[in-house]
Amino acid sequence: MIEKLTREMQTLPRISEESAQAYRDNLLFMVEQVNRIMNSRTDRDLLIGSNPVGMMLDNHRNHAVFMSNVFLFNQHELLLAVVPWVYRSYHNQGFAHAYFPAHLQAWKQVLFEHLPDKVNAPLLQVYDWLLAHHEEFIACSENTSFLNIQVRAQWEDVVQRFVRAVLQGDSKSSLSISRKYVSGPEDLQEFYLQVIQPAMYLIGEKWEMGEISVAKEHLASATVNRILAQQYLEFMPAVEPTRPSVLVTTAANEFHEMGAQMVANSLELDGWEVQYLGANTPNQDLLDLIQEKQPFILAMSIAMPFNLESAQQVIGHIQGWPAQNRPRIMLGGLALQTMPGLTQVLGSDGYARDCQQAVDLARKWYREYTA
Repeated sequence: MIEKLTREMQTLPRISEESAQAYRDNLLFMVEQVNRIMNSRTDRDLLIGSNPVGMMLDNHRNHAVFMSNVFLFNQHELLLAVVPWVYRSYHNQGFAHAYFPAHLQAWKQVLFEHLPDKVNAPLLQVYDWLLAHHEEFIACSENTSFLNIQVRAQWEDVVQRFVRAVLQGDSKSSLSISRKYVSGPEDLQEFYLQVIQPAMYLIGEKWEMGEISVAKEHLASATVNRILAQQYLEFMPAVEPTRPSVLVTTAANEFHEMGAQMVANSLELDGWEVQYLGANTPNQDLLDLIQEKQPFILAMSIAMPFNLESAQQVIGHIQGWPAQNRPRIMLGGLALQTMPGLTQVLGSDGYARDCQQAVDLARKWYREYTA
């Protein structure tokens, strides 16, 4: 199915800079218009199920920012990576499949009414393509796993026990599992890769499938964050930096920070002088801090695809600096997992899928620098 959609996607037009900019400039206004159209439908409550209207409105805003990124970067492949996931997640939360074409038709109406024909024509072609393949997207959403969860056989039982513990918010049991398999700093990265990362992917998939609530997902994430903090306090003080500085952050408006935190800890364990900013640092504040700290590497995590443009804005500013003031830029996160080639489109120097790849890439850049 994905292969068929990939072939047919080749018929989509290249989006001009004028059209992409017009969509972006009118984004907030168009979201308001789509909200008005969808709120006025007599079948609105049937379309969104028992969910609050605010969940629908959030999706309209997220859709707009995501499509703006697709148009800006001319990366139609993002549609195949994200649209089935959206269908799956929202449908399993109670949205009817009929919501999606209704929503897309509202966008078509707004584009037709409020953007000039020259500008809206290629944009409408993309929306027509999405509508024409509604049934295929339903099929993909039901048959595709989006998180590519891989658990080694010897770790399967550990991961399942850890998932059960953190979903219950059982910090004591979670910490007990951690202490059994992490006796020193040398064990941390393996625990990140073989237990925490797949556990959080499994929990994310449970939310997508409607098996757990947002509250349960947040409880699990908070419990894991407590484990990470405990491990950091227990093992990191003994590690002395022997390599240059790395600034680790997420993109602006990005609130998924656990991957970035594990990368930061892994780099610190490897002897790098790490400064970790956490989630949602505004672009200008981040740029100011980079100029102040002059790190050797900027490592940025992007989990949600609608935050790609924000990351590109930071990278674009850095590329305009003198060479001696520019850090190497490393990107990672779920938004890039199915399309690592996007890192070149965004202008970064490299991509790391996980904390081990981040350490390996950082070492490679340092060897090149000191050669």
